[in-house]
Amino acid sequence: MSSISTKPFTCPECGHKGEFKMYNSVNVTLDPKLKDRVLNGDIFDWTCPKCGESLSVRYNLLYHDMDNKFQIYYSPTECERLNKKMNEMLAKYPGMRKTVRTVDSLNALREKIYVFEEGLNDIAIELSKLFLKNVEKESIEPNSELRFEQLIVYGKDTPKEQLLFRKIIDNQPQKGMILLEKIYYDNFVKDIATNDNFKMRNYCETIDEEWIYNHI
Repeated sequence: MSSISTKPFTCPECGHKGEFKMYNSVNVTLDPKLKDRVLNGDIFDWTCPKCGESLSVRYNLLYHDMDNKFQIYYSPTECERLNKKMNEMLAKYPGMRKTVRTVDSLNALREKIYVFEEGLNDIAIELSKLFLKNVEKESIEPNSELRFEQLIVYGKDTPKEQLLFRKIIDNQPQKGMILLEKIYYDNFVKDIATNDNFKMRNYCETIDEEWIYNHI
């Protein structure tokens, strides 16, 4: 089940003292309706019952998908602490080991959900994004990020697959999208299998562009 706690909250606009319902954990297998609230971000929103002021409050949240066997901890400031905590716990309880990651942004949380729902390797996805930034310099702005969104299958007689990435600028998704033939991703998966630098040393880590650069 999902875990909820209610905490006192004061409206910064009018000073009204109210309550904020925070989800400590979200189990989208048992509470599937919460998935969309995580993806669109309104699970972090609060509206003052007195003045109507709306704001977004970022707090630590565990996203748990039992069907696809992964957990993602979203924490804006405590990923390092959570990695240590989870690794200590998973070392003691092998039966709890599954795909576990930490992320520090909502865009990263969304991406991990998309990646693991497709059954993909997030390290290979990060390598794919770096590859695209290098070969698609003319269409990818220097200040933009890439976010994996879905796996596309096209062609009837000889179906082929592509990875779809969306451009993100200033944390906002753009209309521009970049496609990558899945064969490039598959090659990165093979590289990971034979390159010890890209093998995870812990059960829970923050897999992002910085992690890749630290392991090249």
